[in-house]
This record gives sequence, structure tokens and C-alpha cells, in this order.
Amino acid sequence: MRRLPESLINDIRSKTDVVDVVSRYISLSKKGKNYVGVCPFHDDHDPSMSVSPDRQIYKCFVCGAGGNVFTFIQDYEKVNFIDAVLKTATYANIDVSEYESIETKPVDEEKEKLLEAMDEAQKFTSFQLFTKEGQRGLSAIRERGYDDALIKEFGIGVVYDNFQLTKFLKAKGFDDETLIACDLARLNDRGVMDVFYDRIMFPIHNRYGQVIAFSARALDNNNSVKYINSSETKLYVKGKTVYNFHRAKDVARKQGFIILSEGVTDTIAFTKIGFPNVASLLGVACTPDQIRLIKECSHNIVLAFDGDRAGLEATYQIGTKLRNEQCNITVWYNDSGLDPDEAVRKNGKDAVRRGIDDRIHWLDFLMSYAIGQYGLDSFEKRKHVVEFMLKHLGQEDELEQSYYLKKLADKTGFEYSVLSQQLVHKTDQPEIVQRTIVENMNQFNISIPERSILKYMMLSKEAAYIYRDQLGFLISDLATDFALILLDQYRNQQEIAIADILSLDVNDKLKKFAIELEEDELIDRYNKEGLYQNIELVKKRLVTMNVNAYRNQIREQVTIDDQIELFEQAIKTMRTNKKENMNGEKD
Repeated sequence: MRRLPESLINDIRSKTDVVDVVSRYISLSKKGKNYVGVCPFHDDHDPSMSVSPDRQIYKCFVCGAGGNVFTFIQDYEKVNFIDAVLKTATYANIDVSEYESIETKPVDEEKEKLLEAMDEAQKFTSFQLFTKEGQRGLSAIRERGYDDALIKEFGIGVVYDNFQLTKFLKAKGFDDETLIACDLARLNDRGVMDVFYDRIMFPIHNRYGQVIAFSARALDNNNSVKYINSSETKLYVKGKTVYNFHRAKDVARKQGFIILSEGVTDTIAFTKIGFPNVASLLGVACTPDQIRLIKECSHNIVLAFDGDRAGLEATYQIGTKLRNEQCNITVWYNDSGLDPDEAVRKNGKDAVRRGIDDRIHWLDFLMSYAIGQYGLDSFEKRKHVVEFMLKHLGQEDELEQSYYLKKLADKTGFEYSVLSQQLVHKTDQPEIVQRTIVENMNQFNISIPERSILKYMMLSKEAAYIYRDQLGFLISDLATDFALILLDQYRNQQEIAIADILSLDVNDKLKKFAIELEEDELIDRYNKEGLYQNIELVKKRLVTMNVNAYRNQIREQVTIDDQIELFEQAIKTMRTNKKENMNGEKD
């Protein structure tokens, strides 16, 4: 097992742009020299997270979340530090393959066994499709317009007899408990039998491309149960899965948008006609976990659901959720009554391609949806349409508000000026903003002179050495620890980047203090005279702390290593004295 060297971690950090990485997860807009976005770490609706390209850090001024690019990936994806570094490396196109075998957490042997069983099941069903016995299934699939390349790309297979898959997997050494645990088999009065039989098999993969479930279509068109899907297991949770994510994510980033559909065959249909940047929700529900996955692909989302009433309702419900998460939504407007797979087969590839190319704006869809819901043939119905649209227009920019208010006036017959006043009234309602600034300037209880000294040290190596020679200690334990970190960093480099400090193995309190200090605009350049003035102020406070003897010893040391060793001894003495003084005051 190889350990990631600190030099490589620093190299990955320095070659990665925090704005680029964060924007893969949340939508950012430029504001001054920084970027802002809705914070993903608390229930945020107004952009409260700031991302600094200069300092390569992010900070939420509501919940206090902050850090560098590694911290963001750690907290967003809920992974450990090493996994975050390795993932960041892939974004920076840095080869870390020799380190990817590092065991960052214990292997879940049960989960590995289930994955192995699912992989063998997929290989078996795929093989079966191209045997003599599998011809009926292969013919049914080819009737849908799937060629061999498409069949192999999506791992499509077939299974017949209701004990066929179980017999094969048992012959491969899997026991009943394993097959039941991954929902390939179930126990009934006939014994352990297959969940899937006489069906075309569509494997469902996790984000890493591992098979975790199946969606299975009946071979017999007269079967009343057209589709059955795997139940939730240790491997598969529907609300945390986006079908085709592992294939779509990279191409969606390159294309600049992702198509979101309902089912497996819809995804395959769009891929077949030249849109591999497509994924599906495996239904018409959309959870926060699925939204996070979708946003990893792109913030520009084309909704492409069925053309029936249920499909329109799904478009509205899911589109609203995504829009509230700051995604840019357009819609493949489908009034054919068909699902995408049927539309491709009946209306042709070109018609569906044009539908994607000419996709409509989210607000155009909303207006059409509202009119379909309420109608326009009475005052009350037109009023409902207006109220519906004003609710959604409130979060759009002024240009879109103006444009769609005019369209709304034309559709409903109400005066534009009246509609505009109504919109202003709705958006100007006073809101109770419950914001708690958890990282205020006094939280760490560190005096202004100490802060000033540390700020100068962050800005200049000379300031750090003057502090070392003239002072060596600060009043606050936290401030002293941070000064020691800065001195340690200057041993190997001429300048200090706050983002590199955040990559060090230090506690969260120190990291939060580092971010706060970095954002303190009281001092923005090194001033030697100002440094000495603040050192003198701190000296006066340290006179009674019995650290002068250590200070004199430190000055006599030649090497920085020896000086730091004495610093640490002195810090222990100072802290002991502080505790004794506090106990004396209590007595």
C-alpha cells in the first residue's frame, strides 16, 4: 500500500481551480472578483457561499462551511481526505493510478460478494441473448431498433426459465442467502426461485459502473406486468440512483447539458439517435441525492418525459425541484402522448432530434402547463394562470420577468402594468431571514494585535521570522499554534497559500480560524512598522507568563528545527501557567 506524498497532494491542489471543481456540483455566478452560489451544506435559497479564485477557497457566510477544493469534495460527497484528493486529481488530469489501491476504509466483504453475484448475473443474461435459445429475446430487442453495438453498450440480456439464473449462480458458488440479499432470488412455497424470468434484462449500474440492480421487461406483450425492477437492497437504493450516470457524466460535461428522462428504454432511445448525454430517474420521483448526481453531470438540464398527462406533471414537479436548486431547465416539449422510445420508433429519429435541438424555455413550458391546468375561458381561470406564473417569475432575472409578463398579458388579457405591480408586490414582501453568522470576528476570542501579527506572517516570510526572533508566543493557544504552522510552512517555501494550509493534517478549529483570518480585510499588505507595534502590545501581555527564559534560549538556536522544538516547550509552560492562574482566580 503506497502513501500519498505531501508534495503530490500540494501539486494536485495547486493545479486544480476551486471554481472549476465547485461549479461541477453547484451553479456559480461571478460577483466582483469572486463567485457566489447556493450553499449545498444547509437549506439555502439565496446565494450565501463565496468562492475565491485568488485564494482558492470557499466560504459560506451563513452556516460557516469553508475550506479548499479537497474540503469541498469531502463534505459534498461524504468521503475521506484521501478519496477527495484522488478525485480532485482526476479533475486536474493528474495520473494517480498507482495510489488508487490505497485502502482508505475497510472492505465490506458482504457488499463485494453481492456485487460479484450481480456482475455474474449480468454476464450470464448477456451471453444468453446471443445463444440459440436466446433468439426470441434478441429478435424482440432488434424490433426496437437496437443494433448489436447498442445491446452490448448497455449490457442488455435475457433470461427464460424461472430457475435458470439461480442454477447458474449456484453453480458459480453463490449461496441462497447471497442471491436473496441482492434480490436475484426469493423464497416461496416452491423453494428459492428467480425474481426475473421470461424477461429482457436491463442492468442498472452505480456511479462507478458496477451492476447493482435490474429493470426487466416481459417478453410476452400480453403479460399484464410489463416491467419489474429490483427491490431495494444493500447495493441498490432507487432514490440514490440515476440510471446511466456513469456513462453520461463525462459526455454531458463536454456537451454542456444532460437530458433527463423517466425510464431505461427512454435513455437507450436518446443514445440511439445521437444523445449519449442522457440519464433517467427510473420513475417520476426525484430525490435530493438524485439531484446532486444530476448536477455533477451538468447544471443545464433538458427534461424529456412522456407526452401524456402524467409526463407533463412529472416535468413540472421535477423541473420545479431542479430550478429551486439553481439548475437551468429547458424542456423537450412532447405533446404526442408517446414516451421517448415510442416517439423515436413512430415519428422517426429526426423529429425527436429536432425536439431536443428546439427545446423550449422552462417558463414557456410553465405557461403552457398553467393554461392546460386552469384554462382561459373565465376571469377566475385567467387569474389562476397569472397567480401560478407570478409565483415562478419571482426567482427569475428582470429581463425574463419583463419578457414573460408581456406574454402573460397577451395570453390572459390583463394589463402589463397591473401584472408588473403584482409581481413587485410579491417579490418585495418582507422576509424573515434567519441567518446566523457562525464565524464572526470574535468567535475565537483572539485579540486584534494577535490577529494582526498572524495576518502579517501570512503575507510575508520576513514577518514570520521577525515574530520568531522578537516574540515567539501569542496569548491565545489557538493563535500560537497557528503561528507555529506558518513557521513550519516557511521552512520549505517562500510564500504561503491559505489553500495549502487547509490541506494539512490540522484540526477543524484551526482550519476555520485560518479561513476567517484570510478573509479579514483589516490588513491587506505587509507593514514592518505595524508588525513591530503589534509585537510590543503582545509583549506587555506576556510579561507575567514566565516565558522570557525560553525566548532567550530560542534566540541562541541556529536552526529553525531547534527553535520550533523550544517553541513547543515554551507553549506547554505558558499553558500550564495560564491554567494555574485561572485556578487561583477561582479559589
